[in-house]
Amino acid sequence: MSSSTTLTPREVLARMHELTVTDEAAAVDLYAENAVHEIPFAPAGAPARIEGREALRQMMDAQGGQSPVKYQGFENVQVWETTDPEVIIAEYEVVGIVISTGAGFRIPQLLILRVRDGKILLSRSYLNPGQFAELLA
Repeated sequence: MSSSTTLTPREVLARMHELTVTDEAAAVDLYAENAVHEIPFAPAGAPARIEGREALRQMMDAQGGQSPVKYQGFENVQVWETTDPEVIIAEYEVVGIVISTGAGFRIPQLLILRVRDGKILLSRSYLNPGQFAELLA
């Protein structure tokens, strides 16, 4: 991919949001081979750091490719540029439904994203995992 067609961090974020709604498994392909995904507030027993694109893919495969939720969109998206052109900070609300119950949800999230050559090197997701746990209980 030439630099003129390489996705910017904002474009990668938009594509990640789009794929999360339409084809969640394909969103993994946005990550670099050596990417790191961190969830600093992960609940006990859940991984707080996942290293490598294939580890992300394996985690999704372990769920049988089936998430317990259906993401419907991302609303109130605000994106901030940083002094590092590879890094953006995004704040938004994740909107969806719990598949087993049909219950809707809206969960705020803050995401730090480092993108190089159109691929995610680091994603650090700040959200309240207790909200998801309550939904899935």
